[in-house]
Order: sequence, then structure tokens, then C-alpha cells
Amino acid sequence: MKKRHLLGILLTLVLMIVSACNSGESASSDDQGSGDSSSTENQTDSGSGETGNKDAEEQEQVEIRFTWWGDTGRNEIYNAIVDRFEEENPNITVKREFGGWTDYWDKLTTQTAGGNAPDVVSMHQFYVSDYARRGALLPLNDFIDSGIIDTSNTPDSVINSGKIDDDVFMIAKGITMSGYVYNTAVLDELGIDYPDLNWTYEDLEKLSKQVVEASGGEIYGTSDYAGGQLQPNFRYYLRSLGKDLFTEDGQLGFESDDLNSWWAMWDSFRQQGLIPDAATTTEYEGAPLEQNMFVTGKTAFSQIPANQITLYQNQFDEGEIQIVRIPTPVGGDSGEFIEGAYLSVTESSENPEEAAKFINFFVNTEKSLELFKVEQGAPGNTKMSEFIKPLLEAPQVRTVEFIENTVELAKPAPYSPTGVTELEQVYKDNASAIAFGQMTVEEAVVDFMDQAERILK
Repeated sequence: MKKRHLLGILLTLVLMIVSACNSGESASSDDQGSGDSSSTENQTDSGSGETGNKDAEEQEQVEIRFTWWGDTGRNEIYNAIVDRFEEENPNITVKREFGGWTDYWDKLTTQTAGGNAPDVVSMHQFYVSDYARRGALLPLNDFIDSGIIDTSNTPDSVINSGKIDDDVFMIAKGITMSGYVYNTAVLDELGIDYPDLNWTYEDLEKLSKQVVEASGGEIYGTSDYAGGQLQPNFRYYLRSLGKDLFTEDGQLGFESDDLNSWWAMWDSFRQQGLIPDAATTTEYEGAPLEQNMFVTGKTAFSQIPANQITLYQNQFDEGEIQIVRIPTPVGGDSGEFIEGAYLSVTESSENPEEAAKFINFFVNTEKSLELFKVEQGAPGNTKMSEFIKPLLEAPQVRTVEFIENTVELAKPAPYSPTGVTELEQVYKDNASAIAFGQMTVEEAVVDFMDQAERILK
């Protein structure tokens, strides 16, 4: 069960009580399935790399901790990158911790509250505000100004995506954009045309009807994206209407009518049998990638971040996994904003300069990007993005091309306010109540807006 909604409450209460307390917790591991899939538990502690020159040997030996979320494949890539960093910096040892998407955030919440967070943490735009505004992350401006973290080949839009107010709190490992994927072989077999890159929800409804009819009801159009996380689907919908989830001052950026229209549309899809019923959706919630509804052939379309195209392609013997934009309402504008995976240094780090040096190696060196490629999106460093292109396989090329095409449409997005994790749980619960027939759309909207007002106060 997801417990990330406890983030805001836990950090607020515990940090007030134990802000002066640093506990020496031994490194342990939660394993992971990607923010998107699943995996087995593991952790690697690594010693120094090969002995360097005499000057390096005489440097003080330093240990930093690095944590991330990811599946088994990602863990192998990240461990290899850390190994190369240690070889280049024999005086720095990096202890590694990783876990599944949900477990990762649960553990990081607890570690942060207890003053035992790793030095370098993987960060996400949807949660950075909670951490940064509570003083849990270290501003990176000084490291950028000094050149320890080089941003000379990073576009301002990417740098700004890691900013809160005037401070940079995170550096992009990889940037990505969300979209809907389909398998060409499945649509070919059903005799259905591929969706256009710039399709609408009206198009999604039309194609979903064709899928259900052509498959004799064996395949749904898509999964149910009425609930779950507030982004990307609902956020893209709002942004295509010229709105957003939140305002710059941390209040809701939409009205009751917007949420009503969104949930009513998905409820209509559900009533028509174009998306799974509530029980089926619940059954597959949290399923690992290889067992989800799209991979097992129960839906024709699925929403994913573009960097996962290769993961999905590897699950199919036939057809190509192609990606199009998230649909918009008819006449709607683009909803894109820069998404991605980031690295941050925690305020409690005893070795922030070494932590910053590790981040620079991770995002700015060929030795790192040769392994990372597009693991969590295209590199934020444009020079490194060009470097990896000859190294990519066809699905990875499609990832980069989609990101390059859609990032031009991206517009700034306000950061989520404190309390967003609690708000997200209310959103998910109310969407589920509609699906199970426990609340009408109108009742769920009123309840959500009331609770949102309380939470955001």
C-alpha cells in the first residue's frame, strides 16, 4: 500500500522533534521495480576503486551514500556508473542504496526525518518542493558557480526545472516527456489505424471503441487514468486548458468544473466498457511491467514516460512500440512540461563537495553517459545527448526523437506545494470511489475540493 501521503505529516512533525538528532543507521536496501515496474531487494556496498597516483593516495578518504529507485536493470547500470566514479576518485567510496518507487519514498521520508538521509538522493519534481521547503535539501548554487557542477552545456529550461525560487536544488540526470504507447502489431492485427501524434481524447474514445469491437471485447482501449497520481494525465489535461494543478503561491490552479469534466469523461469510458472496470483496475494496480495490462495484451494503449519505450519493446516479439503525445481536449493547447529524474544533495550531508563532484560525474562525463544513455530520459547536458546517439538502439532512438519533438512544446510548471502527497491520496481515493460506484462524480468533486482547501491551508 502506498504510504507517500504520510510524507508531509511525517516530515513536519518529526523534523521539529529530532532536527538535532543524527542516528547512525546502517545502510540497508529496499529493492525496486522501477517507478514503474518492480524488482528484487538488493544493496551493494563498494570499496575504493583502483589505487590512484600518490597525490590521490594522500587525500583524505571520504565516504558518501547514494540512493535511487529502479528495477534490476537500472541497479546494474547505476552500480557500474558508481564503480567508474570510484576508479576516477580513489579517495571517495560510495555506498549504494536502492528500492522500489513506493518503498524508496517511504524510506527517504523516514531517513530525512531521522537526520540520516544519504548524501546524494534521486529526486523528482513532484516531491522536491516538500523536501526543499522543509530545509532537507542543500542549494547547489555555490557548486554551480564554482564549476564543481558544470552546467555550461545544460539549457536554461532544464536548469530552471530544478529550481525553487532562486535556488537550484536538483540537477537533471535525464529529462523525459510522457506519452501514450501502442504496439503496431496489435493495431495491425485488429485493422485499426495508428493514432496521430497530436490526437485528442475524442480520438482516444473513437479508437478505443474500434479496439473493443474488433477484439470482440477481449481488449480494452486503455487503462483507467482517472485516478492514481495527479500527474501527468490530469495535469496535462488542465494545462491544455490553460490552467495547472497549482498556482505559484501553492493553491489549486483549477475549478470544480474542471475536475468534474475530467472524472465524468473517464466514468463515461468506463460505462461504455472502453476501459477496465474498477475491480480489474485494482487487480492490476502495482503489477510489475511484464505483468501489466498493456504488456499482457489487455489494453491497446498505455501511458508511460518516453524513456521506458525500450523496457516495453523488450517485452514483445512482434511489432514496434511507438509513442504519441498524451491526448488533449478538442481545441486544447499543449500540456507538456519538462519531466525527469534528478540528483540532489541533502542538507545533512557531511561531505557536500564530494557529493556535488559525484553529481557532476554522473551527468557530465562520457564514462557515465556511455552506461546511462537514456535510462531515465535524454541527458540534460546537450553535449552528452549528442554523444550517446550513436550508442543507441532503435527503441532508444525513438525515445530521444520523441523527447526532442515534444520538449519544444513544454512550458514552465509550478512546483507542487507542501501537502501534495496527502492531496494526491485524496484524489486517488475519490477517483476509486467513483469507479466502484460508492460516490457520484459530483459528490467526489465536492469532497475533493473541500479536503484540498483544508490541506493547502
